[in-house]
Amino acid sequence: MKYHKLTENAEKPQGFWGRLMIRSMNKGHNELTDWALSYLNIENGWRVLDVGCGGGRTVFKLCSMVGSGKVYGIDYSELCVKKSEKYNHKNVLCGKAEITQASVSDLPFPSGSFDLVTAIETYYFWLDKLHDLVEIHRVLRSGGKLLLVFEMLKSEENPDRWKAVEERLNIKAVSREEINEMLLRAGYQNIRIHIRHDEGRLCAIAEKE
Repeated sequence: MKYHKLTENAEKPQGFWGRLMIRSMNKGHNELTDWALSYLNIENGWRVLDVGCGGGRTVFKLCSMVGSGKVYGIDYSELCVKKSEKYNHKNVLCGKAEITQASVSDLPFPSGSFDLVTAIETYYFWLDKLHDLVEIHRVLRSGGKLLLVFEMLKSEENPDRWKAVEERLNIKAVSREEINEMLLRAGYQNIRIHIRHDEGRLCAIAEKE
């Protein structure tokens, strides 16, 4: 029962079980996020957006990496926004972080706003993935990067590995080919994909021309 209640709050956490899910995501995505961020050279002064910021741990990590820059987080869960603000309260108070309730489908930022956009374990839930990738492309500056991170990678060796999660949440695991194709269709270039088959994880880094 507990597992079911938690997974039901994976998409848009709310209430008691949503708070537990946020705590679980902050802990469970920690090492995955570090692994993916290790492929980036984040520079002093960068403006970074974390899409689907959840409990705010990635925002916190990014704040420690941007120097004099600033990190923005968005989530369409009101509870996630509150928890992320609390987790990052010092950075929010000093103006280094800003958390907003918003959807990836309609980002409340001018075009060319960011050097980097990150999306950790959120792509599965986007209703119009191509549109949303294009919307992220819009808010990136020329030469800006998108980092997509996944822990549900399709595998020919174990095709049913994520079946229970897929059916419960009505989402689909991803493949290298799918992500590469979607990024190309959305207008990205210089796509680099890193995979850890043993742990079923993938991260993709793509640039705006």
